[in-house]
Amino acid sequence: MPKKKETVEGEVLKEKKVTKKKVANTTQKEDKIKGSKVKDLEKKEYRKAYFFPRLMAYIIDFAIVTLLLSFILMFLPTNENYSAYLEEYEQIQMNYLEGKTSADEYINQSVDVVHDLDYSNVMTSVVGVFVFILYFVVFQFYNNGQTLGKKLMGVRVVSITGEEKVSMNQYVLRSLLVNSLVCNILLIGMVLFMNREVYYYGKFIIEGIQTLLIIVSAFMVIYSASGRGIHDKMAATRVVMVD
Repeated sequence: MPKKKETVEGEVLKEKKVTKKKVANTTQKEDKIKGSKVKDLEKKEYRKAYFFPRLMAYIIDFAIVTLLLSFILMFLPTNENYSAYLEEYEQIQMNYLEGKTSADEYINQSVDVVHDLDYSNVMTSVVGVFVFILYFVVFQFYNNGQTLGKKLMGVRVVSITGEEKVSMNQYVLRSLLVNSLVCNILLIGMVLFMNREVYYYGKFIIEGIQTLLIIVSAFMVIYSASGRGIHDKMAATRVVMVD
């Protein structure tokens, strides 16, 4: 009986050793596969997308989004006062340019009209934000980092976080600046909930900062070795040529 017991225990130990060896071999194979994938990603080099194709892609995309937005707005009610406010504001600007009013008079007259003009157009602004998100975030995410403009110009967005595919959150971060989403969302909130004077000066400051950031980003795209603007730095992305 003791010999039989020893034989059984020996077979169990032998099976355990074989199982451990199989697990170890499987783990080594998985590590090798993972390692080779990482090395492939590291070796993969992209050509930087230069400023001109990126600019042309954005112009094409902006035209597409504008046409899409115009089509959608055809089915939405319009504010009857918008045209009147716009005409009044244009007249105020003309009077100032012709020297008929001083700078103080121009500002005093503009405060109310600018607020009323943008308030009457708030529905268009809200729809515009949703259209931009659908096109520059959702569509680009499901289209392998390319909008229609980027596809035509042979460029696309890639991630520098180790994963080639860009996440939805990264596209949102990019669009906050390059597609003026944060600027437009802030202005919608301000025109709805802040008084006229605060809105007037706040709009001037926000749009000024937005313009400055876009100009700085353009210079970064042109002159930096990686071609990454502020929006690319924020989102850990870069724009590359498609071979």
